[in-house]
Amino acid sequence: MSQRIYLDANAGLPVRTEVLEEYLRIERDFGANPASLHRAGRGAQGVLESARSRVAALLRCEDSEVVFTSGATEACNLALFGIVRCSAQVLGRKLRLVSSLAEHPAVVGPLRLLQLEGHHVDWLHLDVYATNDLGSWPEDAPDLVAMQWANNETGAVQPLSQMLDLISSDSVWFCDAVQGIGKLAWNESLCEARGLVISGHKFGAPKGIGALVLKNDVLFEATIVGGGHQGGRRPGTENPALASALALALELAMQEQAFNLKNWDRCRLAFLQELTRAIPDVQFNHPPKGGLNNTISLTFPNLDGRLLLPTLDADGLEVSAGSACSSGSPTPSTVLLATGMTQPLANASIRVSLCPKMDTLDASLAGSRLATAISRLYDVAKR
Repeated sequence: MSQRIYLDANAGLPVRTEVLEEYLRIERDFGANPASLHRAGRGAQGVLESARSRVAALLRCEDSEVVFTSGATEACNLALFGIVRCSAQVLGRKLRLVSSLAEHPAVVGPLRLLQLEGHHVDWLHLDVYATNDLGSWPEDAPDLVAMQWANNETGAVQPLSQMLDLISSDSVWFCDAVQGIGKLAWNESLCEARGLVISGHKFGAPKGIGALVLKNDVLFEATIVGGGHQGGRRPGTENPALASALALALELAMQEQAFNLKNWDRCRLAFLQELTRAIPDVQFNHPPKGGLNNTISLTFPNLDGRLLLPTLDADGLEVSAGSACSSGSPTPSTVLLATGMTQPLANASIRVSLCPKMDTLDASLAGSRLATAISRLYDVAKR
């Protein structure tokens, strides 16, 4: 295939050129351990704290509330286990938690383990687009709510302000904001989150760096020990180069958000026009409006889902069946199943997520190529 088209931006993006240059410069010029007390160590510490301050300014929080992590999965585990277990110990009882199966496995997984420890989890119902149904909110007040900003598979944007009306000031809201950064304008409701997570490789930072915003007034006990780094919340030697790369990538992503929003509108229209012209029976699982403009969730009824990704990959289309953290799994998307979709339809579904700065010509080419591949699969299915 002469031209491969990358349509898996929600799984991760290449490192931005200027971000990579920043990372290499700091690794070269500030290579000392930032916890060391000599001049070189203090220089590295200065770079690290500058990056922390830049991230805090963008996420509307205090510098001391930013904890650098290896990514969102670690951050979600740190926050959920650290908050719930500490709160339960202080309160002397098990906690009531609220979430939904629209959440990323990095959130659902810890919540399942906390259930096994005796904590009660109320799972909200979902509509067909994986938006949380607040009509299924439990009668008993929750101690913690885990609700994402936007869904990585369908692009559904969750009703954050309405959710905040349902929880008391004593409740802790934890937000996985990974998919919203660089795709959505900042939502002031996010300032109410007591814990918030971002992941650098979603917006052009290197893999292996993310951040957890953990408000200073939240009950929290570290789940790993062995040092006093980052206030003891996440012990371990910090990487000034990765932290600075994260800060720069975050700045650029938020600067470009308005442009990306308009560009994705045009690209999505071009993509879907080509696809639906040839495959009119395609089923859309993304919201018709109000969702992530770069995210397209598609189901092709009566196709053998096992053939979809290998065929599209052979045709130069790099898409996914859902969360990259579930790759290699033979089971269909748990998010789509939780919306009420049948297993055969969920198996015959893909996620297309458009990259920043994609143009309409590439989008049209991608839609046309996808239509050709799907038409071929339908021809095979009829034999």
